[in-house]
Amino acid sequence: MKNLNKHQISVIVVSLLSVLAISYQVFFLKVDIKSVADKNIYKSSTDSVIVTDSLIKKFSKSKPDFVNDIFNFKIIKRKAAVVEIKQETEKPVEYKWVNTSELELYTKNVVSFSLFFNGKARFNINGKTQEIKTGDKLAIGNTIQKQIIAGSNESTGVTRTGSEYKGTVLSVNERSVYVDTNDKNRVVQFKLNTDARYFQRNLMQDPNAEEKESDTQQSGGDVPGRRVPRPGGR
Repeated sequence: MKNLNKHQISVIVVSLLSVLAISYQVFFLKVDIKSVADKNIYKSSTDSVIVTDSLIKKFSKSKPDFVNDIFNFKIIKRKAAVVEIKQETEKPVEYKWVNTSELELYTKNVVSFSLFFNGKARFNINGKTQEIKTGDKLAIGNTIQKQIIAGSNESTGVTRTGSEYKGTVLSVNERSVYVDTNDKNRVVQFKLNTDARYFQRNLMQDPNAEEKESDTQQSGGDVPGRRVPRPGGR
C-alpha cells in the first residue's frame, strides 16, 4: 500500500466520520413529520450535516483555506527545501620557468681574448681580464628559459633571458677556444675578432673541421653549430 502523509490520513478519518454521521442521521430520522414545528427537532442534525459537508469540501481542495487548528490536527506549514548547487570554479592556470639548453652568447663587444702558445688564453669579459686554460670556468652568455604550464609541462612558446652561464673550457689551441655547454651535441667556439658561436661537438677535435666549415659556409650551406633563432619573445 502506498505510504500516506498526515494530511491524507486526516482527510480519510474526517470522511469516515462524516459518512458515519450521515448514516446515523439517515437511519434514525423520524419519517412521520407532519408539521413545520416538528422539523425543528431535526435542526441540530441538519446543521451537523452542513458543517460536515463544508469540512469535506475544504479538505478536498489542494490548499486548505483555513488557518485554525481544527480537531487538533496540528497543521504545520512545510518549508520549501533549498538545494544548493555547488559550481566548480576554474582553477587559474599556473606557469613556471625552466632552463633550456639554448644560450644567448656574448658578442665580441662583451668578450674579447688573445691566445698564447702555452695553452692559455686571456679573456676580457665586460672589462674584466681573466687568463684561462683547459678545465677553467668561463662566462660565455646567459641561459634562455622557457615558460611551461605547471602540471602538463606544455610549453607556451614564451622565452626570456635567465642567469649568466659559465661553461668548462674544453680546449685551447692556436686558433680557437672551445667551451662546454648543456647541449650534448654542441659546444661554443671563440675565435679572434669574431662573435662566439655554436660548433658541432664531434668536430671539435678534427684539425680540418674549421676548413670544412668554411667551405660549407662559402658554398651557401648551413654552418654547423650556428644557433637557430627560436620563436617567442623575452
